[in-house]
Amino acid sequence: MSSRLCPKCGKRYSSSYRKCPNCSARERRRDPALSDRFIQLVDFLRQNSSQVFVASSLFFLAVAILGVLLTRSPSEPDETPAPPAPVERYAAPLALSRSSVTITEGETAVLSASGNFDTLIWTSSDESVVSVSSGRITANAAGTAVVTASTGVESRSCEVTVQEAVPVSQFVLALNYTDFTLRAGDPPVQMAVKIKGTKDPYTGEVVWASQNPETASISETGLVERAGKGTTVITASADGQTLECIVRVR
Repeated sequence: MSSRLCPKCGKRYSSSYRKCPNCSARERRRDPALSDRFIQLVDFLRQNSSQVFVASSLFFLAVAILGVLLTRSPSEPDETPAPPAPVERYAAPLALSRSSVTITEGETAVLSASGNFDTLIWTSSDESVVSVSSGRITANAAGTAVVTASTGVESRSCEVTVQEAVPVSQFVLALNYTDFTLRAGDPPVQMAVKIKGTKDPYTGEVVWASQNPETASISETGLVERAGKGTTVITASADGQTLECIVRVR
C-alpha cells in the first residue's frame, strides 16, 4: 500500500487518508472555545487599535508619574513660588463738587467730579435753561434744571437755578431836588428826573411815592404839595434805580 509524507508533522500516512491522521488528531484535541476567544480578542484589538494605544499610553504615563512621586524625597521643599495675591482696586464712588448752584442768565459755573471712572457723560434736563459741557454749565434763561454726570454705572446730579438778569441802566439818573423845605403859603414843588451830568430830562416811566403822605404828598407827575408839618422822603423809581429827596414841612 502506498503512503504519503505529511508536510506538517513529517510523518508518513496511508494514501487512503485524504489528510494526515496525526495532524487531524491534534486539531481535534484543541479547545474550540479557547480558540474562538483568542480570535475574538485579536479582532477586538485590531478594530480598536487607536483606543487601545491611548489607554496604554495613559496607563504607562500614570505609572511614570507615580514612580516620580514615590521616589521624591518627602523633605524636599517645593520651590514653585506661590502666585501673588490679587490686588483689589478700591472703587471710589462718584461725587460732584456741588449739589446745587444759583447763577444769573449769561453766567457760567464749573462742576468737578471725583471717583474712579474712565468716561463721564454730562447732561441737562433742560438745555433751554442750562447747557453743560465737560462740567462747565452755562445759564441760558431763567428757570431751574438738573445737571447730571453719569459713568454708565452710577450718576450724580446738581440742581441749577438761573436767576433773571437785571438790565443794566444806560444812564445814571438824578432828581432836580434832593432836599428842600415847604412853608405855609409856598406853592407846590414840581420834581423831575433827569440824566445825571446833563440838563436832559429822563423820558422813561417814573413811579413817585411819599413815605409820609400826611406831611407831604406827591402826584403821579411828581408834584409835591404840603399836607402837614414834619419830614418825609420822596422816592422816584426809574430804570431800575431809586432816587430820594428829603422834604421838610414847616
